[in-house]
Amino acid sequence: MRNIPISFILIGISLFFTIAKYIYPEIWIFWLNHFYLWEWNYLVYFIQLFLSNFIHWDIMHFWMNALFLYLFWYPLELLIWKNKYILFFMFIVFFNGILLTVFTSYWSNIIGISWFCMAIISYYVMELKSRNNPEYKWWITALVLNIWIWFMPWISLLWHLFGVIGGVIYYYINKDFYKEKYVWESS
Repeated sequence: MRNIPISFILIGISLFFTIAKYIYPEIWIFWLNHFYLWEWNYLVYFIQLFLSNFIHWDIMHFWMNALFLYLFWYPLELLIWKNKYILFFMFIVFFNGILLTVFTSYWSNIIGISWFCMAIISYYVMELKSRNNPEYKWWITALVLNIWIWFMPWISLLWHLFGVIGGVIYYYINKDFYKEKYVWESS
């Protein structure tokens, strides 16, 4: 388990819940929405914050997100290490979940892990830019195209956009926190 990449675990959990919803349709209640928050059922809402990331509309939705996650996780996981990668995921779960709760309507139902893919790319763009690597411009284009995908039915602009913003914020939190720690230890 120690050598398994975190993103493989995320893909496995997504596959499990995407298939499970066909067997147990009750899983659909864990789409991220406001219903349980308005009903004062904070436990179910908290569960929704996590499970909504792993439930996908159908197998094609799952495969597109899994492929995207598979292609882009490795550079970032190597760059920030496994424990910070897990913190990154948790930060984005709460960041996106809270912002989506505030900025979406009561009837919004949001699922999928594409927001985390957007966060990974935005973090990677910031890292490439800080290293003066000209490839960051191509990655910005990839981000813009993936935000524009919201023109497709059933895709959330805010889900993708907040993922991008969360990735940038986590980049600065990560860099500032560990930079200060390193300077303090070296003095």
